[in-house]
Amino acid sequence: MGNDNSLVGAGRIAGAGKRQTILAYFSMRGVEFSERVAAAGAAGFDGIGFNVAEYLKLRADGTTDAQLQAILDKHNVRILELEALRLLDDAAAKDFEHVARTFGAERVQVISPFGPDKDIDLEKASAWIGELAKRTEEAGINYAIEFLPPTKIPDIATAQRVAQASGQKNVGLCVDTWHVFRGAGLASLADLDFSMVKNVQVDDGTMKPRLDDYIQDCIHYRELLGAGEFPLVEFFRRTPPAAPISVEIISDNLDDIPAMERAKVQAESLERTLALV
Repeated sequence: MGNDNSLVGAGRIAGAGKRQTILAYFSMRGVEFSERVAAAGAAGFDGIGFNVAEYLKLRADGTTDAQLQAILDKHNVRILELEALRLLDDAAAKDFEHVARTFGAERVQVISPFGPDKDIDLEKASAWIGELAKRTEEAGINYAIEFLPPTKIPDIATAQRVAQASGQKNVGLCVDTWHVFRGAGLASLADLDFSMVKNVQVDDGTMKPRLDDYIQDCIHYRELLGAGEFPLVEFFRRTPPAAPISVEIISDNLDDIPAMERAKVQAESLERTLALV
């Protein structure tokens, strides 16, 4: 599939206007591909996030690219973002490039490694992502560096420096509410260069972590927009008004809800929040 942008900015979720809306991959944990695509389409999302590891498993099990594309076409949904490429991972970069080119994905989420491998050279990382971005620029692929407090790219300022040092305009950043409010806070958005924002990922939660382990906390206890304590209206007012919105609510509670309802309640929470902005 080429880069057919006919669905971009369709604004099917009320209140999104011309903004592209994405149902993030981790918002639908445990849901198989066709069911996830159907749920995203029924809930009014323009597209979905896709995990490259899942793609490789589907292909290994015999599913073809054409079959995956047929499912997407049936529900008028696109693969818009890919999760999540770790900086300096050459082998994974080839797989991400293949999937992005095959399905016309517009963004690759990029993270700095966490855990034992987190101590990377940021200058080397900038050059690495710059080379990848330059090679794939003609395919319309953007790279959104997502800052995470427990990594070498913990905040907006560092993410922007890494992106700028790449020398490529198709390298920018993803601004995720979780990492803002569990990191440097609302004040950090004052330093945000709107021109560098490739997308925002949105979720809600308590201001005080439930678990001491940052990663474990963020993959179990996110909440529907408006159900937590994050000042989401201010977040939207301090981020680019046309940036694509990826709803990423990673929640053990949501995992127990059937796929159609799960996508619907996430879309509705976004609609309610945008109505207040």
